[in-house]
Amino acid sequence: MKSFAKILCILLALMMLLPTLASCGDGGDDTTAPSAQTTAPKDEDETGRNAVKDNVPTDVSYGGEEVTFFQRDGSNLWKYEIACEDLINDKLYDAIHYRNIDVETRLGVKINVVRQTYTVNKADWDNTLSTSVLTNTGDYDGAAIYASQSSPLAKDGIFLDLNTVSQEYGNGYIELSKPWWNQTLVNELTAFGALYFLAGDALISNTAQGYCLFFNKDMFNERFPEDKADNLYATVKDGTWTIDKLINYVSQVWDDLNSNGVIDDGDVMGWTAKGGTADGGMDAWMYAMNLNVTKTNEYGEPEISIIYDANTVPAYELVKKLHTGNDGAYGSSGLDAKLTETYFENGNVLFAKVYLDSGSNLRESTVTYGVLPLPKYNEDQDNYRTIFCNNSSFFVLCSNLSEEKAEMMSAVLELLAATSYKQVTPTYYSTVLQGMYSKDQPDAEMYDLILSSFVADFGLAYGTRSISNINHLFRNVTASYDIQSTIDSNKAAYEAALASLLEALEAIA
Repeated sequence: MKSFAKILCILLALMMLLPTLASCGDGGDDTTAPSAQTTAPKDEDETGRNAVKDNVPTDVSYGGEEVTFFQRDGSNLWKYEIACEDLINDKLYDAIHYRNIDVETRLGVKINVVRQTYTVNKADWDNTLSTSVLTNTGDYDGAAIYASQSSPLAKDGIFLDLNTVSQEYGNGYIELSKPWWNQTLVNELTAFGALYFLAGDALISNTAQGYCLFFNKDMFNERFPEDKADNLYATVKDGTWTIDKLINYVSQVWDDLNSNGVIDDGDVMGWTAKGGTADGGMDAWMYAMNLNVTKTNEYGEPEISIIYDANTVPAYELVKKLHTGNDGAYGSSGLDAKLTETYFENGNVLFAKVYLDSGSNLRESTVTYGVLPLPKYNEDQDNYRTIFCNNSSFFVLCSNLSEEKAEMMSAVLELLAATSYKQVTPTYYSTVLQGMYSKDQPDAEMYDLILSSFVADFGLAYGTRSISNINHLFRNVTASYDIQSTIDSNKAAYEAALASLLEALEAIA
């Protein structure tokens, strides 16, 4: 018995040492969720994320005060991106849970969320938020809004100018230049000196709903034995991955399995994507083709860009050719009710435009797939570019906050973003993308490239509801659609809508 007791004591001691031993080892990825006091995931040292420090003073504490965010209750990406109150045995969401504990512990606050269904009636969600602010009920301190749909609330004075609680321009703790905030959004969405929205690492939808391409590696290697996947990756890295090259590959892949002479369900094809006017993912092509809906002029005000850019029409024609104008493309408007991922998962498609998070639906698929950025317009384009879907979230603060509460909320936002940058994004990247979804190192490099290529502009936020759907120009790829005539017939409406929006924003700035 003494021997047994001695052995038991030794085993218990070893068990107590296991966390320390695991943190010092150089083995595989740690699959346990980080605790509130642990350091960031191992790969942060490799990416240098730990070296980027926030500037919120370590002695700032708010004595247990509660802060409340309003958010959508829908898909998991929306539902849990601010708070995952309970551990659910999912590494990503558990990382969000522990991120909040870290922020709460450091600042002495309690983070609460109120969720309301959004998809049934968007106006009800917006009205709940705006009524609370305008009547000063104090129900909410901030919110994660639907980026393209709830942004017009800004002109009603619902949102706080975040510059007033930034370290650069105000009396708060948000440091707009830090890498955890989307820099193009900070630059392009500032109007009349006011900035109402932030996006970046703090909101997982801003990463997970980024657009990219998946490709069937086995099919590619079989159809293009002289190129193979390795050469395709090399093309991306040397900057020559263009939409012309994508079209060339797509056009060479069509097996008419049912011998009916038309490309349709069940055939093997080079490309499939939802077409017509229903697919908001088509907006990503504008930005990938080096176009912007709006650009900031020399006076710091947004101006419409896309309808005056000489490359808009030829770029659109290439996108249209990819979707409907070659033998390997199955992308007519009749695909509105079908999911691109289903065709890809079944091994029928060579290339598909998807979210980064689409790999979650491919865990059971036998397809060996790789990931690529959306291609460039041409080789003269400097960088690859992508956007996150316009139904992703923006962070906002409510305009009725007291000066003291606004300062506290700025510290909460900054640390949610900074801690996400160091803990949640690496967890998503290494565990969800690399570890679970991606099997090869070249794909890890591609994910790096894609995650660094997110852009945004004023039109991304306001185009749908406030500038006459100007950011929908690439959504129609049917044969009868003429983009130039659409631009010509709507040009005056676009300009008038922007002028009206800017007038409203200037009045509240």
